[in-house]
Amino acid sequence: MKKSVKIVVLAVVVGLVFFAVTQMASTPKKEPTKLEKVVIAVDQGYGYQIFYGDELVVQQEYVPAVNGMQTFATPEDAEQVADLVISKIEERTSPIVTLEELMDMDIVILVP
Repeated sequence: MKKSVKIVVLAVVVGLVFFAVTQMASTPKKEPTKLEKVVIAVDQGYGYQIFYGDELVVQQEYVPAVNGMQTFATPEDAEQVADLVISKIEERTSPIVTLEELMDMDIVILVP
């Protein structure tokens, strides 16, 4: 390749890189999601709510993945599962909680 063609190609590449960098710098960065949990008292136990700002996005009054309407035995159990659901939402994965995950977290599950 001739020297003048190489210089033109180099100038174009440098220009494209400069354009890309300035575009990235001027693009507003997304703030992380503002998901917050609140442990609530329900029936004879606990549940949780998850809010996005002021909007209620999850209301979980019973232990997920468990048959029946069993509430969480302790506020700590409800909070631990709420944290798991929030992390799943932030990772953009399914927020469904499995029985195995509950067992891994030592969540109290009453057997009728």
